[in-house]
Amino acid sequence: MTVVYSIESGMDNTSNRLQSLLEPLGGLGKLVRPGDRVLIKPNLVAPFPHAVTDLSLIASLVEQIYDCGGKPIIGESSGFEFDTETTFGILGINDLARRLNVQLVNFEKEAFVPIKLEGLGRREVQIPRIVLETDKLINIPKLKRHSLTKATIGIKNLFGFLDYTSRRSLHAFGLERGIFALGQTIIPDLVIVDGSVVTARAVYGQQTKLNLLAASQNITSMDVFCCQYLNLNWRDVEHIKFSVEQNPPSLQFDTINVSKTNDNDIRRAYTAPFIREWNDSLSKKIHRLGYQAIYFFDIIYNRIRKHHSIIPVLHYYFGIRPILHSKRCNECGHCLSACPVNAIHIHERRIDARRCMPVRCLACIPACPENAISVRGRDVDPSMIQTNE
Repeated sequence: MTVVYSIESGMDNTSNRLQSLLEPLGGLGKLVRPGDRVLIKPNLVAPFPHAVTDLSLIASLVEQIYDCGGKPIIGESSGFEFDTETTFGILGINDLARRLNVQLVNFEKEAFVPIKLEGLGRREVQIPRIVLETDKLINIPKLKRHSLTKATIGIKNLFGFLDYTSRRSLHAFGLERGIFALGQTIIPDLVIVDGSVVTARAVYGQQTKLNLLAASQNITSMDVFCCQYLNLNWRDVEHIKFSVEQNPPSLQFDTINVSKTNDNDIRRAYTAPFIREWNDSLSKKIHRLGYQAIYFFDIIYNRIRKHHSIIPVLHYYFGIRPILHSKRCNECGHCLSACPVNAIHIHERRIDARRCMPVRCLACIPACPENAISVRGRDVDPSMIQTNE
């Protein structure tokens, strides 16, 4: 299968770049026919522009689908850690949808239907009905590393279709096999990878600009190709390895560089010191087992308290969150205008955990002139905080 890609060293018109990228595949008009309902599945996992599919890429794709006579629909679900509706608002995808007059679907609010996963004993999971009702599916993931699966590219991006119950189940009883099976069951018609900015973790990791844009009609070929830009061997990413083993011919692909850029130096510069390699050591295995146990416990917890999850609580108190140091705070109020969910009680000099928990956007940190708010938890790339200024 063919993978078409470009790496641009400077700024370029996204729409023109996308159109040029799709031409070797026959153009978007070969895929989208007049009247087709086209579901666009981006990665909108968190309220950080660097960690999600670039909005200009989404907009360009929407406009080109309209030009083909299609009816585009944008759909996504952020999952356990972040609230989808709030994430949409902070990222500006709501405003984008209104401007382009395109339907925006929060999968959390949709009707779900059962499907059986191929290659996983036909285990049943729940996906939004709209996935089955549309004519075409275009998957536009963000190219990133991932602390559990090592990589999150095209196949992993399909995880956003699942309801919470299905996500818990796959996390607890075999995440990599579940992702692989999902990729065997839901087959995108086109995959376009946004590698403009790449992160060392799914959300809070160190960022590096790459300016890669790639397209393919085969999701496995795309994931294999993109692993090199994450300094990964695709054989070490289990869900990708399983996919290649299931469909060996998909590994045979050609690459067409439409920008005529020799990216060897770019790739070497990117993959060298950027990521602190975390191999399959004992600590890594313990980390994975810990997450597996958490999701197993969450299954039990959810059965006791319907529509509740302990996952956001654990991410908040044991992960990354903003902390307000009351002795430094002079109640100036700058943080109030920065916080999108009114989580700061300025006169009490504290952050409301309940409101901050599903967002954790860190926008309050650069807004404080007294440095009274800081990050608690794992290391955060400083550029993450700068992007919120």
